[in-house]
Amino acid sequence: MKKQCIVCFLIFISVLFGWGKTGHRIVGYIAEKHLTEKAKQEVTSILGHTNLAMVSTWADEIKSDPNWSHAYDWHWTTIPDGETFKAGKRSGRAVEKVLEFLELIESGKGTKTEKEVALKFLVHLIGDLHQPLHVGNGTDKGGNDVSVRWFGEKTNLHAVWDTDMIDHQKLSYTEYGDYLLLGLTEKKISEWIKTDIYGAISESQRWRDQTYNFENNNLKWDYFYQNKVLLELRLLQGGIRLGGILNRVFNQN
Repeated sequence: MKKQCIVCFLIFISVLFGWGKTGHRIVGYIAEKHLTEKAKQEVTSILGHTNLAMVSTWADEIKSDPNWSHAYDWHWTTIPDGETFKAGKRSGRAVEKVLEFLELIESGKGTKTEKEVALKFLVHLIGDLHQPLHVGNGTDKGGNDVSVRWFGEKTNLHAVWDTDMIDHQKLSYTEYGDYLLLGLTEKKISEWIKTDIYGAISESQRWRDQTYNFENNNLKWDYFYQNKVLLELRLLQGGIRLGGILNRVFNQN
């Protein structure tokens, strides 16, 4: 019975995490390309021989470790329609943890391990909060309870956004990242990095309705083309803003 409970718990928490591996690595890859030299040095001093793309999935990979079971609700926030974010009011602690981890790194305090954990989670959570369904409406677990088919295969709406639409294009994270960066202007970068985490989640809340805009639950090309621009915008904004946040944090230390 105890074993069954553990399995059920792991299944429950596993559906709450995203983007998928490719999506998170795209965000990390874009951020890495926009770090200042000082920020790159600081990141290397904390993470060692790796990069932001490769550590971006760590926060999902540890979900099966019982020592991290307390972090199951760190990956999303909930803001129902018509509400604004208020810490502790609804389920999901992603925003609070982003602020906590930023404070730890900015303070220069903490052990090397604590800084490493904070940085890995920041890379992951900044990406998560740019996925519109990670700012849930409070009724369907961020689309996990919305059963759909993706080109005939059973899945749910959350998984379509986390993984299916990205993997459908059969690109590596570097190929996809380079594609997204084509034509990106310094003006747009400067505009996006001015948006803080509260602005980012407000965007996700505003664009969330678009993800539910379908009549037939067998989602195919029409849904893909309807949402491709939004999907890629959020991946790109997540990467640019993550890079901007890390530049600010590490260049002031």
